[in-house]
Order: sequence, then structure tokens, then C-alpha cells
Amino acid sequence: MAQANNRKSIPIVDKSFQYKYTAIIVSIVIVISAILGYFLLNSYWEMNRIMDLALASPEIGDKINEGTALHVFYISIAFLVFEALALSVMGLIITHRVCGPMFVIQGYLSTMLEGKYPRTRPLRRGDEFAETFEVFMKVIESLKQRDADEVKKLTQAIAAARQKGIPEVALLEQLVAERQARYRSGP
Repeated sequence: MAQANNRKSIPIVDKSFQYKYTAIIVSIVIVISAILGYFLLNSYWEMNRIMDLALASPEIGDKINEGTALHVFYISIAFLVFEALALSVMGLIITHRVCGPMFVIQGYLSTMLEGKYPRTRPLRRGDEFAETFEVFMKVIESLKQRDADEVKKLTQAIAAARQKGIPEVALLEQLVAERQARYRSGP
């Protein structure tokens, strides 16, 4: 049970998908920011030329600090780094909302491949593919109900066979036990 709880706290459930789309988002932002940065840098150099002209006068030169323009450039670089980090985090959160339900469904399918029904839980608030998950849950419940109905019919057939004195009901009893174990089981 502790292992299941640890898995819920890991934000990366499908590394290739999440990193791929997060990298695409961040790359787009970097390209756009680089283009805007190019125009900002041109503006910075133009502002420096204007300041050189203004600094030709000694009275203005004492009042204008040349480093002020450089601060604008540093702030822009800091903003680009912050933007890339923020989008990386958002990309991971968004892709987790997509991958999480698929991860849960994959686990359920693995349990069903073992011949058991999984113990199910609802999706987290904000997860994607809620409709697909709902249909999948209905499939599981339908299969469980089918097995329960078959157990009931087989139990009735066993009872009828015993009443008629048919001794070869052990195979049917084994089938009933297997069906009951399947729809009552879970990981």
C-alpha cells in the first residue's frame, strides 16, 4: 500500500510524453522570447546611441547613468529564465493531468490480464479523459456483473444437478469458485 501512495506523489508518470510536450512548449516560448529579445536588444543599442548624444553635454552626463539601460537588458534575461521555468512546471502539471488517467487505466488493465478485477478509485479533480475513464469503469462493472450472474446460474445448475443425483458437479463447483474469486478480488 505504501508503494501505491508513493506513486501518487511522483509528478512524472510518462516521461517520454511529458518531457516531449513540455520541451515543445518551452522551446516555443524560448523562440518567441528570443525574437522579442532581438528587438529589445536593438532598442537597447539605439537607446545607447541616443544617450551618447545626450551625454555630449556635461550637465546631462552627470544626471544619466549608463548602467540603467543595461539593467533593462538584465531584467529581460531574468524574465526569460523565469518564463521558461514557469512553463516547464505548468507543462509537467498539464501533462500529468493527461498521463495520470492513462497510468491508472494501464494498471487496471494489467490487473485484469492477471484474471482479476482491480479495486477502482475515481479520478482526481482536474484530470483529463474523464469520459473515457467513466466508460472504462462501466466496462469493469459490466464484466463484474456478468461474472456474478454466471455464478448465480452455475450455482443454480449445481443445485439442480445435486437434486437429480448427478455426482459430476465438481467441475462446475470449481468454475463457480474461480468466477467468484475473480469478481471479488483486487490488487
